Amino acid sequence: MLSGVFVPLVMPFLGTVVDEDSFAYHVEMLLAANVGGLIAGGIAGEGPTLTLREKERLIRIAVEAAGRRAPVVAATGTNSTAATIEATRMARQAGASAALLVTPYYNKPGQEGMYRHFEAVARAVDLPLILHNVPQRTNVTLAPQTIDRLGQLPSIFALLDESDDFAHQRAVADACAERLWRIAPNAVGAFLPGLRPPRACFEPAANIAPRLCARLWELRLAGKGNEAAELVVALATLKCALDLEPEPVGIKYAASLMTPTFSPELRLPLTPPSAASASAIRVAIAALASVHDRALHHLV
Repeated sequence: MLSGVFVPLVMPFLGTVVDEDSFAYHVEMLLAANVGGLIAGGIAGEGPTLTLREKERLIRIAVEAAGRRAPVVAATGTNSTAATIEATRMARQAGASAALLVTPYYNKPGQEGMYRHFEAVARAVDLPLILHNVPQRTNVTLAPQTIDRLGQLPSIFALLDESDDFAHQRAVADACAERLWRIAPNAVGAFLPGLRPPRACFEPAANIAPRLCARLWELRLAGKGNEAAELVVALATLKCALDLEPEPVGIKYAASLMTPTFSPELRLPLTPPSAASASAIRVAIAALASVHDRALHHLV
């Protein structure tokens, strides 16, 4: 189900509503670039500001556009077990191939609480589930032992780990073993020394450069580090520029540069990028353009 570069979709807004036409066009552009799959309703899509009805509509648009070309993963995790079950049921009805469940944030449950949270969702909804460990945002960390326990539940099949702690990453990789598929949070740093290659990566920058991200994944998976080096530098420069602002502020601004019909408008509490950040993003995109033809000459 999961292979290659998956794109956490950004959401274009027109005033207070989602621009469905622009969203559908963006999805089609990504599919034409042969990305591995799509993620709807996550942080990149300003998921916390979307209503359940808006999320359902966006999932349906993505599923309809993707058809059999690529799977659509719905980000349905919240810090409420009941709300997560409701959102995951909605995603299943909307046609999602899987759901992405972030660890509960703000209320900071312990390991047993997190286990029971995910267990309740797994027992309530017949849909493949991906665990999402991102302590930088949630202030809680799934322990390897808890991951191992959760891996025994049939519907939990993968883990997206965004921990910055390499020792934790190694322990998580061991906990996943053959039972859980490991997903990397980006294409640039996906292949860490000493760790088994991940099955896929979720790459926000692929909203801007889907073909380059897919090409980098292909080269790194094949062990062609020298050929990938120029792409790594260019995409790392882009990611550094995008990270000057909270996700997805920079990504939406960059998307508007690449596709003039894509609105960079944000929902509060997010605000537009500073002039310095916007300038850095434009420079990074120009650098990408300079390597595009060399990286994709055999594909274009």
